[in-house]
Amino acid sequence: MTCILVAHLGDEVIIAADKRVTQITQDGVKIPCGDNEEKIVRTKVGVITGAGSLAMLDPVKSFVRDHGFNSPDDVLDLILRTRDSFSEFHAESPRLHADLAETSWMFTYPTVVNGQATTRFGYFHQHHSAESLCGLTEGRVMCFPSGVSLEQAQELQAELQSVVTAALDSYPTDQVRQLVASYMLTLISEVSAISETVSSTCDIALVKDNEVMIAMSFRAGDQALTFAPMALTVHD
Repeated sequence: MTCILVAHLGDEVIIAADKRVTQITQDGVKIPCGDNEEKIVRTKVGVITGAGSLAMLDPVKSFVRDHGFNSPDDVLDLILRTRDSFSEFHAESPRLHADLAETSWMFTYPTVVNGQATTRFGYFHQHHSAESLCGLTEGRVMCFPSGVSLEQAQELQAELQSVVTAALDSYPTDQVRQLVASYMLTLISEVSAISETVSSTCDIALVKDNEVMIAMSFRAGDQALTFAPMALTVHD
């Protein structure tokens, strides 16, 4: 399972993802399996990540990494086909409904609006729409935490939104980026304290157009975040 936090700052998108992998048995027992997963995957046009069942997440992430896509609808079609295949294969599983409900994908891509380059963030989440992609507009945030209640998730998102809104109103881009990224570390640390499926360490990506910078394996309390270019590694 996963905790993913997203903030669209206008010129760029910040995405933080924890690093824990958790096995869930058929009767719902959650067993942490390590805190070294790199959940944010570089693509030719940005990044893709997700939360939920690896059996659904990984085929989509790997295909988009290796082959790219011509439009967001291509990603949506891949997601829907993956969900259908998973449903057919696991038709008798008592966890099928939960796995479908808890699995979501998020990705970025560049586009041009009124002659200006901009970064788009699209996501698929069954609770928001089971048939289409949703988007995140400039200045807005989204939280995908696991192992917490709906009320806790809503509170988490409201806290992040408040920080992002205040920062965008008060500071230049470089300071906004650092403030938001640091607060994301704090929130993920708080979630990890109450959710056995979330690690306190996380990776944070900065995405602008098709350029990606990443800070690997940071946690709340670490010194200033250091970002490096994120390379694209395509598998044949």
